[in-house]
Amino acid sequence: MKKCIIFILSCVLPSFVSAGEWDFNAKGLVGAYYGVSETKGINKYPNRMVGRGDATINASYIFDDGHKFGFEAATAIIIKEDDKYRSEGEYRFYPYVKDISKYGEVYLGYAKNAANMLHKGAKDITFLGIDDSDITYFLSDANWSNGYKKTYFATSKSTSIMNDGRAPKLVYIAPVDKTLKVGFSYAPDNKDRRGMNSRYIDYEEVEDGYTIATQKKWDLGEGDLYTSLGYGLFNRTDKELSLGITFERGNFNIATGYKRAYVDGDKNQISTVRISDNLPAYFDNYRESQAWNISIGYQWEKYKTNFAYLLTEAKNTRHQDSIILWTNVYEMGKGLEVYGAGGYLRMHGTTSSDDDRGYAVISGVGLRF
Repeated sequence: MKKCIIFILSCVLPSFVSAGEWDFNAKGLVGAYYGVSETKGINKYPNRMVGRGDATINASYIFDDGHKFGFEAATAIIIKEDDKYRSEGEYRFYPYVKDISKYGEVYLGYAKNAANMLHKGAKDITFLGIDDSDITYFLSDANWSNGYKKTYFATSKSTSIMNDGRAPKLVYIAPVDKTLKVGFSYAPDNKDRRGMNSRYIDYEEVEDGYTIATQKKWDLGEGDLYTSLGYGLFNRTDKELSLGITFERGNFNIATGYKRAYVDGDKNQISTVRISDNLPAYFDNYRESQAWNISIGYQWEKYKTNFAYLLTEAKNTRHQDSIILWTNVYEMGKGLEVYGAGGYLRMHGTTSSDDDRGYAVISGVGLRF
């Protein structure tokens, strides 16, 4: 990774002698949200206040020919009421080098993988999201755990490929023409808190990650259709295939996504028994699973609404999760938004006694900048 950074800098830095200008900017969303929720038994905090601020900070040098080179960081501050593991809040900082030219986009550092960037599955209009959903701030799910001492995913959390999360990687996305993009990414070590691979396991094979992906835009006359295809290889044995379709016409959009994951070969098998406190049985069960989602959205002037659904299930066990999410946003003024959302989560655990379901009603206000 260090050699990649040195190579990119050696190629780009000599160009700074040419005319150009620096550009500094930041964009994001800061909000406060209150949720009233209820489940059968797994949710310890049925009513909760959450504060969250997300920002992307960028410093780039723009050359006369439009070529941009610089540094970018995705940051977040999250404070959840009654959070016994992170009582002082959670802070995220993911910096990376970014280069954009007529030859494509290059990211080096703590970026998402290429298949994740180009995926065109179901969407949401709030920070909650339907893929890797933050509805779990208000509705706990025993099939998903990403704590300091335990990582446990009995099912997948998304239709996009996200195993390596924000692990350091090299990403390249190239424009084939005005309507087609192709991408590639490589992570030397795929373990990361924003991903799904456990930090406490050592598999038999090298724990790296590769993805390749494409995204195509189709002009249908009555609207635009976007399609995406992604493939991921992790730990040299874990294979994932993702598909995405989005149709947009004016203020209306509909999207769907699908992902299948499986372990190829007799190495790195899923753990069906407890290994340690950090590694309970089925902690990596998501590695053989499938997920599907769909969303429908519309905007009337300053009001936006979106309905989304996610279904994810394991291949070899009864583990299953489904999320229904209805979100609404109204723009009160420039950058000032109010939110209203309703969520429903249902899970099937290892046995029927582990099953649960619950709902949440969430309201909030946010400032977009």
